[in-house]
Amino acid sequence: MKKILTIFFVAAAGMAQAQTSDFVHLVPAQYLPKDVNFSIGAVALSLPKYSGSDERRAAVYPLFDAQWKNGAFFSAFNGLGYNFSKNPSIQYGLRMSLEAARDESRSSKLNGLGDVNTTLEPGAFFNYSINQNYSLVSSVRYGSGVDHNGLRIGFGGIVTTALNSQHRLSAILGANWSNTSYVQSYYGVNASQSVASGYSQFAPSSGISDVKIGASWHWNVDTNWSLTTGASMTRLTGDAGKSPFVFQKNPVTVFSSANYRF
Repeated sequence: MKKILTIFFVAAAGMAQAQTSDFVHLVPAQYLPKDVNFSIGAVALSLPKYSGSDERRAAVYPLFDAQWKNGAFFSAFNGLGYNFSKNPSIQYGLRMSLEAARDESRSSKLNGLGDVNTTLEPGAFFNYSINQNYSLVSSVRYGSGVDHNGLRIGFGGIVTTALNSQHRLSAILGANWSNTSYVQSYYGVNASQSVASGYSQFAPSSGISDVKIGASWHWNVDTNWSLTTGASMTRLTGDAGKSPFVFQKNPVTVFSSANYRF
């Protein structure tokens, strides 16, 4: 047990610059082979240097996942939380998620804007499976941004189809509503930032800040190993898309991951 916990905490430290998913994706308890189910792995990504950047960076992060049949979960993807539902068609509960940092040093186009630190966000989630192929997902996350009072409400839908016992395709369409504190932290320019950066002052308001579409292919290589690859495109909308340092309103992220279940 100590060895497993050590793996988790090392992986969590490595994820400090990464970000958990907008939505929680859990395997229904009746499909879990064990009372406690673990996996570890890694993901490689090509993504924008920051939200709205027209420059790209490559990154590799560790992955870890633990899901208990009693409803508890802890993973790089889902965060730390608990699913209170015993209904396989419904998932709801509380979680702690991670909002990634935006470091000024990452791009010269952020010079003068300062850092936005990595933040732990308490929140909640609710998912409803219409059937084995279609699901509705939602989440609430609070605590991000410079003053740690950013609020995001996400909602979306997922379509999954199994090609055979080893291969599965998935697609997701989602959107986020963000409060003023969040969009000001990540897309706004206050008076002091304007002087330091040269950008005009910009005070964005709350609203739908982004819409995302994504697709992935999952391959169960054998009973232990699995590979997943995919891509997503985000459309920055509302005032977020009007920010003076948003140079790409449709940023794309491409990823590939490998996982080992034990």
